[in-house]
Amino acid sequence: MRVRTAGTTIVAALVALLVVVVVVPSLAAPAGSAGAPAAAPLRPTYRLEVVTANIDGAEHRRSGDKLATVQRVVETSAPDVVMLQEVCFGHFRRFVAANRSWIGAGEGWRDHFRFQKLRRHPGCARDGRVQRHGLVIASRHRLSDVDTHRLPNPGARTPHRFRMLCADVAVRGPLLRFADDAVRACTLQLRAGRGRTSGAGPARRAQAVAARRVLAPLVRGDRAAVVLGGDFNAVPKKGTMSELYRLSRSGWLTNRRGLFFEADQTGAYGARPAGRGAGLEQIVCRVTPRVCRWGEPTHRSRGHSRKLDYLFFGVNRAEPAATTGLLGTQEHLGGDVVRSPSASHEVFRGWADLALDLS
Repeated sequence: MRVRTAGTTIVAALVALLVVVVVVPSLAAPAGSAGAPAAAPLRPTYRLEVVTANIDGAEHRRSGDKLATVQRVVETSAPDVVMLQEVCFGHFRRFVAANRSWIGAGEGWRDHFRFQKLRRHPGCARDGRVQRHGLVIASRHRLSDVDTHRLPNPGARTPHRFRMLCADVAVRGPLLRFADDAVRACTLQLRAGRGRTSGAGPARRAQAVAARRVLAPLVRGDRAAVVLGGDFNAVPKKGTMSELYRLSRSGWLTNRRGLFFEADQTGAYGARPAGRGAGLEQIVCRVTPRVCRWGEPTHRSRGHSRKLDYLFFGVNRAEPAATTGLLGTQEHLGGDVVRSPSASHEVFRGWADLALDLS
């Protein structure tokens, strides 16, 4: 048996410290973490890139080939996760065929692509044939623990179902292997509709509350990095979004109900907050150097542009904005809108630096 002396112990400790500093330079819990344990484990930071798009699958006359735009973004940016809404099953099959390179040896397509039917839609095919229509979550990393969660639809006048589709994403970095459940990704589409008589506003808020309750144990318990994306059918200043944003409407990190930072909350859109007109709180946010509940518009209709599509990251593993250190100012959150041929939703690409658990 080899005797371990004090000298060899010190040398080993110095070597281990050097490996941590050189190979994994960002082993730290994010400063913006809320609700994280006081003695949080050291975690390397990974920049997670996500794409979300409502592809209007059943709207042939005004949708264009939005799936082609999504595919172009996938090929140029290599996102970790792709989330799609209003997808016909035929579009889903096209998307799987275009990205079969994600499927590794011994894997099947279900390890990287999942479809959740919400209804059967006659508008999916030009000849009127009915197809499944719903949500998609996909990743170049392996998916596991796929689940769906029912969202309420109070006051509904149609039998349309609402669900949130979730999966664990086994992210693999260039040098590190993260835990298979280090990232929990979810996508949804909240109820559309405007006006008091439609009942859509209260329904959307109830759906946002239900989604938050599902994900709250992961964020508050600091059990995983969480990303929630999709078509929320509400502009940032609405009460529905107050159920998700950690930011108050005036840009303070004081909304304790909200458990998420949004990818585009750092965008410089001071002259044009998303939605029709700026309320007093957004004006206050605009004239002060803070992040705000706004973002580049993701939806165009009848001459109006609004932000309706979002990518949210759990506050336990993400930073709310940029940080300044020895290497200068570093952005930790961001988003970009990619124009599509559609007259409605654009393709939204966002990213965040997340502290992830190692395997």
